[in-house]
Amino acid sequence: MNAPGGGWARLVCLAAILLSGIPAADAAEDGGTRSIFASGAGNRALAMGGAFVGVADDASAMIWNAGGLGRLQRLELQATHSGYVDLESREDYLSVVLPSWRWGAAGLSVRRFGIDGIESRDDGNLLLNDKLSDSETEIALGFGRPVSEGLSVGGAVKLQRQSLAGFSGTGLGADLGVWAQPYALLRSPPEWMERLSWGISVRNVAQPSVRLDRESVRDPSVVRTGIAYQQPSLGGRPALLALDLEKSPGVGAKVHAGLEVRIHPLLAIRTGWNHGRLAAGMAVAWRDFVVDYAFGAGEVSTVHRVGISRSLGRTVEQQREAAARAREADIQATLEDAFQKRQAEQLENLLGQVKAAQADSDFDKALEVLATIGILYPGQPEARTLEALCHREKGRQLEANADYAAAAAAYGRALAIAPDDTAAVAGRLRCRAESERRVARGVNLPRHSPAASDTVAEDSPETDPGPAEARGTAMGKGFPKKGAGTPERRVEAESRRAATPAPERPRLSPEREREIEKLYAAGLAAMSERRLDDALRYWELAWSMEPGYKRLAEYLKREYLIRGMEFFASGKLDEAMGYWQKALQVDPNDARAASYIARARTQQARTREIMSGGR
Repeated sequence: MNAPGGGWARLVCLAAILLSGIPAADAAEDGGTRSIFASGAGNRALAMGGAFVGVADDASAMIWNAGGLGRLQRLELQATHSGYVDLESREDYLSVVLPSWRWGAAGLSVRRFGIDGIESRDDGNLLLNDKLSDSETEIALGFGRPVSEGLSVGGAVKLQRQSLAGFSGTGLGADLGVWAQPYALLRSPPEWMERLSWGISVRNVAQPSVRLDRESVRDPSVVRTGIAYQQPSLGGRPALLALDLEKSPGVGAKVHAGLEVRIHPLLAIRTGWNHGRLAAGMAVAWRDFVVDYAFGAGEVSTVHRVGISRSLGRTVEQQREAAARAREADIQATLEDAFQKRQAEQLENLLGQVKAAQADSDFDKALEVLATIGILYPGQPEARTLEALCHREKGRQLEANADYAAAAAAYGRALAIAPDDTAAVAGRLRCRAESERRVARGVNLPRHSPAASDTVAEDSPETDPGPAEARGTAMGKGFPKKGAGTPERRVEAESRRAATPAPERPRLSPEREREIEKLYAAGLAAMSERRLDDALRYWELAWSMEPGYKRLAEYLKREYLIRGMEFFASGKLDEAMGYWQKALQVDPNDARAASYIARARTQQARTREIMSGGR
């Protein structure tokens, strides 16, 4: 545990290092060449004595340290008006910063200083005009972006314009800035360093030059560096301490120090030391709206500034999450379309096999394929129509071979699907009548050997299919009533078998989460490029590390289901059930996977029974 006052001692040490990093200079003045805008803007920063380079966390960051723009989380607006008590002067400031999770933060600032009542005199000190005015305007466009955790860079380009007594001139300049948190750059930093930040900025790295009459006057460069420290408790209240050093060519180093104490969530007070002059201020906040006041003791006059700031819209993190959701929705729609397309192609292929078998009068094969369609696509209308046609045509085939009992049963199955099929009605009546005549004459009827296509439903030749029997078709719905070995019970058993509780997993580390996100994104990219095997491999690796990550389970389950359906359609029941079992491991409550497995097991059992001759 740190000793009391350890944080303060470190802060003093860092301040000493900072002071030693700027060479001493004499106290020569700048000769009046430095622009009025070099004093900064923003009531919060000015109330803290101009010590803001290491803070730079609001819309005035573009003035003090453009590197801090990348820290802003929401759209922010600042506006300030100030006046000098003893002078007929005014100063206005407006700044807007719009952060984006994708690109960084862009900002615009407008500053204007004006003074009236300037006298014009001749060489003999005779008053010529006492109503001259001077105005200076600076318009800046800035941009900042975080380049890593704890490091942000930025810059601004600006236009300065001055008008005085009928003369005017314009100059262009540029600023640069860097903001950083040292702890993010170290491998194992101490806890107190997490509350420390540092910044450096160069105002006028490209110096604007304004010419009013004969000579151009440059706005000299200003280098500022500073630190800021978030003190969790200062007298029981959270506080912010800041220290800046400022250096211009030919001018001695200037010290700026500031303190902000938040005495209530709605109220903050500030004070600062602006190179020998006192500064102070306060802020009253209500939700996203803040009213700021700043007082500054100037060399000529005291300055009172009143301003407002407002934060609007979503945070950068909320923007990022919304964009991720939108991207996820687009990917989901793409995957859903691909899934539906694969299903449609598979169904079309199976229906094509049925029609080809019908054309070859191989109705047993056609009914076998229809049984597969019935399991994978229950209730498919075209398959139902083809099934009725197959049963009817098989009945005619059996009738032509004088197997009247089996033919009547086939006609009955056709009528169970299409009760209005007059050809099936007539065929069944013919076959029953002929069967009865043969029985009456003592003719032995041919013994019908069931084919695999007859395993789904077995109708007695003497019994019309009722509502229950009508469901016993090759569409995969003709199972016995619910009992110990029925598909319904098997569905329940498969679900219970897959629903073993997973052990509780430890919380993911940031490195682990980044690794999972990389695999997840790689799977999405592979799926969008139709590299299905690669996508499945990436997602399986991610699922093994964190099963509940985003929509990973949904994507895996869907891919397992469709792959199982493809194998089942090809007659590879074991491979199909393997993928459906994987789908149940991902989602033990998925009724479709459990139903597919149960029906596939039933079909396997009946096929084995047929192949063994009923023994």
